[in-house]
Amino acid sequence: MGAVEYRTATLVALTDRGEKLLSSLALDGPTEVDHSPSQPIEIKDPPTAIADLLADLTPSALESRNQILGYVPRGKGETDVVQALQALVNAASPSVSKAQLLTFAEKHFGVSESSFGAILTTLTKSGLIEQTSLNVYEPTPAARAWLETAEPLDLVLAMHTRYLFMLEIIPMLREHDRAPDLARAAVENYGLRRADVGGVRTRLQILLAAGLIMERANWRYQSTALGEEIAARYPLQTPRDVAETSGSGETGVGETGEPTGETQLQQAADIGRDLMNGGRDADSPIRLEQAVARAFQFLGFEARHIGGGGKTDVLATVDNGELKPVRIIVDAKSARSGSVNEGAVSFDTLREHQSKHRADHVVLVGPGFDTGRVRTRAEQNGVVLITTTELTEVLVRHANSPLSPYHYLGLITGKEDDRRQLDLRWSGAERRIDLLAQIITVLAEEARDTDEITRGALTSDQIYLIAREGSTGSRPHPTDIEATLDLLQHPLIDSVRTVRADRGRPAAYHLVDSPALVRAKLATLARALDFLDEEAPD
Repeated sequence: MGAVEYRTATLVALTDRGEKLLSSLALDGPTEVDHSPSQPIEIKDPPTAIADLLADLTPSALESRNQILGYVPRGKGETDVVQALQALVNAASPSVSKAQLLTFAEKHFGVSESSFGAILTTLTKSGLIEQTSLNVYEPTPAARAWLETAEPLDLVLAMHTRYLFMLEIIPMLREHDRAPDLARAAVENYGLRRADVGGVRTRLQILLAAGLIMERANWRYQSTALGEEIAARYPLQTPRDVAETSGSGETGVGETGEPTGETQLQQAADIGRDLMNGGRDADSPIRLEQAVARAFQFLGFEARHIGGGGKTDVLATVDNGELKPVRIIVDAKSARSGSVNEGAVSFDTLREHQSKHRADHVVLVGPGFDTGRVRTRAEQNGVVLITTTELTEVLVRHANSPLSPYHYLGLITGKEDDRRQLDLRWSGAERRIDLLAQIITVLAEEARDTDEITRGALTSDQIYLIAREGSTGSRPHPTDIEATLDLLQHPLIDSVRTVRADRGRPAAYHLVDSPALVRAKLATLARALDFLDEEAPD
């Protein structure tokens, strides 16, 4: 159709035809659908046992609800969340031993014995079953009332009394209609410690089953008239002021006066802004040259700005994975139009610079590159093209998930396989960083709300199941979970203890420190290295 075109190997942009086509299209389905009823909605009062719980929802009670909606088995996908919970609570009625409930879960959902502890924890934290004697459980009064009505709405109301961000999702759908965005909003506005996308998806499925929301497009939701009425009728937690949650983070300094991650992010943003502005300042090419040198320094290269007539703009060096030095020359080309054309680049001169500095690679940085011969000539001459936008994105990602400098050779070799390896390395680092926060949160929740089943400790299998529910991408790797637990048990941190089990059962892990103390210990390790001065580039 000619609506888009490649600007770089990884950047696709709209053409003039694409812009015209875009203006005539309605995206993401209707922006808003009117579902207001033609007649008043009749809503039955909840059973007394559930109504009593709702009546006790004071502002402080709303804020102290559970954060993590844990593991709910689905079998092979043939059972939804509400059906699975109903089946489990029914199996516990009028009462059931732990062994009998395990047998039921194994038969109907195919769960293992090691996974069953996570299920039992979810049922008890949800207020659906309670322990009445040693290894004996039965439904709570609220759960019995729900079983009698079999109304998903009654389940929603009961779980609203137990979990943060339940009915609060309904008004939030006016601003955010996807699970990842809702999960972030829950952190910013309702006090959740992490963006639990899996937990939000489970909440959405329960609300959907009760008819309180509808799916207006793929994985995009909006409230129904019934949902709006329910949200207006029952107590909701008041959203926190977003400015209140940001605290001192905007300054890049934490409560102890030490630099935070915001400092790195701000530095990346500043360099990125200079790259973008310098890329279009054709009257002052030195702006882009200096910004490019700073960008490579930020990524860990030894880089210096040379510039001037007949000289390369930037010379950068880094040791590769085998500790052998790799030298790169970088040419920076600004263009007022936002696209560097073939006439602005002398590939013969770049070859001379490469020979002079005995460089292994040649990189050309600019705001964009037209689709004409400049790309073909660059490929023929072994010159890698990087836009200022791409380089800025690399800087921000590095600020969030730093990698060793040699990994960024994958950006400048021009080989697709090297770039894929860089992306895989980055994704793995980001996954493990997220997993560290997730495991600390999960163990903290379990340690705080200890019970007779887990005694405040979880096995690595149980942690895997809970972490899997909260994963937005690939499932967590068991080896990553074990490595994270090893890190938290290291003498330098010593925040997790192993609880040995009897009769050959797997060991469990107990968090002995608060998340704030774990963070403080890790920050102390970083501060211990503050005295090390990095050698400035020549």
